[in-house]
Amino acid sequence: MDILGEILKQVIEGAAQQQAPQRQPQPQPRPAPQPPQGMPSANDLTDILSQIFGGGGAQKLPDVVRQFEEKGMRDQVDSWVRTGPNKPVERRQIEDVFGQRELDQLARSKGIDRNELAEVLAKYIPRIIDELTPQGQLPRR
Repeated sequence: MDILGEILKQVIEGAAQQQAPQRQPQPQPRPAPQPPQGMPSANDLTDILSQIFGGGGAQKLPDVVRQFEEKGMRDQVDSWVRTGPNKPVERRQIEDVFGQRELDQLARSKGIDRNELAEVLAKYIPRIIDELTPQGQLPRR
């Protein structure tokens, strides 16, 4: 089962609905808007997050959480795992956790800007970890 894919779909669709102004339904579907140059598309973001979290089953979730904790962000990551509001993370913290080299490699593989990738990851990683831990704790291995 592709747990991560389903969560990403919900998170990305939710973000798109929040950003899009409310309009009357259109009789014909329009193609999905293309992201600005340098920004990851929804497919690219799904691929990148799948790499980070270890595929559709999010096998690397405990490792990702540990990476944040080792960089002094235990309070933040605890807020993402537990129920309740999520504390934000900044782009520079994402860069610190994953490293410039890994972010450069991920960004280059999709032809996007590393700084934009770090911004997007800062936005989505807390929400994804929150969704992957609905009972307020990491899954047992």
